[in-house]
Amino acid sequence: MPFERFNFVGAYFSWLMDSYDLGAVVITSAILGKLFFPSLGLLGAAIPIVFTVVSRPLGGFLFGLLADKRGRRYALIFTVLGYSASIGLTGVLPTYAQIGVGAAILLSVLRLTQGLFIGGDVSSSFTLAMESATSHRGFFSGLMQSGTLAGFVIADTLFTVLSSQPWFPSFGWRVVFLVGVIPAALAILIRAKAVEPKIFLDREKKSIYSGLRPLLQTLMVMVGFWLMIYAGPQYLSIYFGHVLSYRPQVYGTLLIYMNLIGIAAMLLAGELADLMGRRLIAITGLVIAGIVGAIFYQRVTDSPLFYTLMFGFGVNIPSAISPAYLAERFKTFSRATGVGSAYNGAFVVSGFAPIMISALSGLLPVSEAATSVLLIGVAIAVVGLIAGPETLRVSELRN
Repeated sequence: MPFERFNFVGAYFSWLMDSYDLGAVVITSAILGKLFFPSLGLLGAAIPIVFTVVSRPLGGFLFGLLADKRGRRYALIFTVLGYSASIGLTGVLPTYAQIGVGAAILLSVLRLTQGLFIGGDVSSSFTLAMESATSHRGFFSGLMQSGTLAGFVIADTLFTVLSSQPWFPSFGWRVVFLVGVIPAALAILIRAKAVEPKIFLDREKKSIYSGLRPLLQTLMVMVGFWLMIYAGPQYLSIYFGHVLSYRPQVYGTLLIYMNLIGIAAMLLAGELADLMGRRLIAITGLVIAGIVGAIFYQRVTDSPLFYTLMFGFGVNIPSAISPAYLAERFKTFSRATGVGSAYNGAFVVSGFAPIMISALSGLLPVSEAATSVLLIGVAIAVVGLIAGPETLRVSELRN
């Protein structure tokens, strides 16, 4: 089957803008906490992130079923429209100062809704992209996963530019969310240009649930990956803003550089995964991530830019294999459900990483609490990868 270019392009940009939406919540978390949960301190900054990710498993499962039954393209259109609407509505919400606790409730509901569509986008976009790549799937996996960081770079850049304006606390943060409505236009292009992969059209007609046997092992890998990420890169806006009290322009710039070097790390890791294997690259990357994570939290104040760059490169190596590894572990008739459920199901645990850190910070310094959660994630992912097979030689995905 030839490589279906628009399928990958459409899936990549859908995931990029989906990640922009998540990045908008992460980069503005310290501000959202003050505007919507003013009495909760560090916990208030964590709540918007947690609520955005805890509903992802349900979205991954439901839209995975839809993608396996009706088609990858069909499901992707729904998820793009859904996450565009929910982030746009976030940008027009009244704050706690305007309507009290109702503002916190509305934000929480929209974050939960957003999580459903983010989870669903994984099921459809990852599966569509990987089924459309019959060679160099590791590289395209790294490229696809790096769309997360590309989306974050856009969100972080917009945040950094706007946060220097005096009107940012009252209105500028809203612009970051309103821009997220733009991807709705992508749904029109996907409908017009994307096609269902041939391997999906030729799939075996079996029960979706019968093909989910690898779910527990892949779920373990993803729990480890995302505990590491949500105690690491995704926690840094809180750590820089609340704990170290850096100005938004300062930590916004640091996060841009961290994500840019992370894109390079993912592309390199994906290419190496095609040469050396998914498991070897991921396990090696996890060891590197654990080391640089521990160093980062102990030394970042000595040289913020240097240690942030080091951290951004090392911690992003392991997850580059995720789209390819998950697609190769499941058969076509249940692939979207398996990929979406494994990737997103992990957030039942890892989505609470910021709250775990907040709880541990009563016993440990925040830097040590974050390091502890990150290292637990590394250990879980390593065990999960050892428990599963190497998938490099699955050059043709299984029906």
